[in-house]
Amino acid sequence: MNEVLIIARKELLSVVRERRLLFTTLVLPILVMPLLLFGPVLLFGSLAQRTQESVQRVGVVGVPAGLLAQLRQAKVEPVEVANPQEAVRGREVEAALVYENGRYTLYGRLSGGTTQSALVVEKVQGALRAYKDRVVAERLRAKGIEPELLEPFQVETVDASREQERAAGLFAFLVPYFLVLFIQMGGMPVAVDATAGEKEKGTLEALLAAPVPLMQVLLGKGLAVFVMSLLSTLAAMAGLLLGGGIVRNHFSAQLQALQRGEDAPRLGGALALDPLGYLSILVTAVLFALLVVALMISLGLYARSYKEAQGYMSPLMLVMLVPILFLQFSDFLRLQDWYFALPFVNVVLALDALVKGTATAIQLGLTWLSTLAYAGLALYLAYLSFQREDVVFRN
Repeated sequence: MNEVLIIARKELLSVVRERRLLFTTLVLPILVMPLLLFGPVLLFGSLAQRTQESVQRVGVVGVPAGLLAQLRQAKVEPVEVANPQEAVRGREVEAALVYENGRYTLYGRLSGGTTQSALVVEKVQGALRAYKDRVVAERLRAKGIEPELLEPFQVETVDASREQERAAGLFAFLVPYFLVLFIQMGGMPVAVDATAGEKEKGTLEALLAAPVPLMQVLLGKGLAVFVMSLLSTLAAMAGLLLGGGIVRNHFSAQLQALQRGEDAPRLGGALALDPLGYLSILVTAVLFALLVVALMISLGLYARSYKEAQGYMSPLMLVMLVPILFLQFSDFLRLQDWYFALPFVNVVLALDALVKGTATAIQLGLTWLSTLAYAGLALYLAYLSFQREDVVFRN
């Protein structure tokens, strides 16, 4: 065991000497994560609120006077234009409204996602709905009918999700994503340097010639990669949690402006787990890190050079991100317990269930046992690679 710690210490010291790598792996995630995740949200909230409060120009053609007044109430300035579509394309106006033959046509720049033009279109749509309701009410009263007859009952929509799931907000997706991402990103530099890097430097032969069992050499290198993976992941999660707390405490008004009602998911996000929930996330992350570390060691050892090893790691990253895409559509599927035995998919589903408070003991048990089995198999394959001279001395 002492030899394992010595080898791990050697690999970690090589990382510590690279201060830039240490900064980007451990310090930068804490500083960048809040800005990366919540900066665009807050910026959009500020711009959306400014758009709602200010007045924008909207082109009109053939619009009745009653609707023009309604548009002005919605903080829109109607402007007569000759060609509404070209006026919108040329940014002379943010939107354009045309009334012809009893039909309203609304033009806007909508293909670029959430744009200022799209927000102005929503303003105009709101004015149209209000104007339509007013016209309908006036016509009904002219015939002696009360407008209330059109609304014989009230409809209320209530979010029946668990409080833990509503509190998670963005975290319900971000926690699995960043755990998977940073476990590999944090350990990859160490894994590549400890395998292909030592091949290039010519130090791997000397290490293997030392009177140390191959398994201890493998465990020492794997321990160093494992430590860096977890440290990088903890740094990213710390930045995520700190950023979420800062956003909720100091920018609650901007977040509220982006929400679609009181029952909407909280955009700031917060983990509302009990100690057992946090422990379960930690166990899941540790087991997944063991699997990823063993795979990276095997790929790094097989590579001839540092650059080739990095080329092998990129497809591994894509393979691990595929379950994240699956997670986006998981609500449309009826999840079976055996899904939690699939490699990579099981970890993503388990983390998502833990964050939302829906994980069962069977699901967690299947995830942990299967991930441990996959990690053991990957570690054994790495051990077999260390025994093969055609792999170790492949350069």
